Amino acid sequence: MESDFDAETVDLGRMRVAIAFADLAGYTRLTEEEGELEAVDAVERFVDAAEGALPDDARVIKTIGDEVMIVGSEPVALADWGVEFQRVQEDRNLPRIAVHYGNALYRDGDYYGRDVNIASRVAARAAGGEVLVTRPVVERARGDLEFDWIAEVRLKGFTESTEVFVARERNGSR
Repeated sequence: MESDFDAETVDLGRMRVAIAFADLAGYTRLTEEEGELEAVDAVERFVDAAEGALPDDARVIKTIGDEVMIVGSEPVALADWGVEFQRVQEDRNLPRIAVHYGNALYRDGDYYGRDVNIASRVAARAAGGEVLVTRPVVERARGDLEFDWIAEVRLKGFTESTEVFVARERNGSR
């Protein structure tokens, strides 16, 4: 995918990318109630489903326990994916998803930097079944999604506030 980015997306070794984090809300409780084997099976189903539904320009970069980190070139496509992915979920442990758009440093198959951290911190604020996005995603919005402003939040480790929105289907769009 890194070859899909053109020269305009690169700035001093950093790439403009859409970054999403998705994890299973209630995973620890699931492990306690159903056991480790059932919980691991749920994670494997979740990761397979997430990966299989991604837009063409996005891919799973890594899994971290019950969480996946996804990077693509189009923030709106990732937000669309997140909303649709939530809509078709049937498991009791709904994922929580966040999408952010910004710069990241690509190194050895992984992405690093401030904007990756923002995406991760926003995901930690989501509830199961929610797709949260930041202002840079909303600014590129078009089509089938609506965004409800939640607040400007102070994310752990950051001095500046970040605007957070809930993404949802526009009424009658599907």
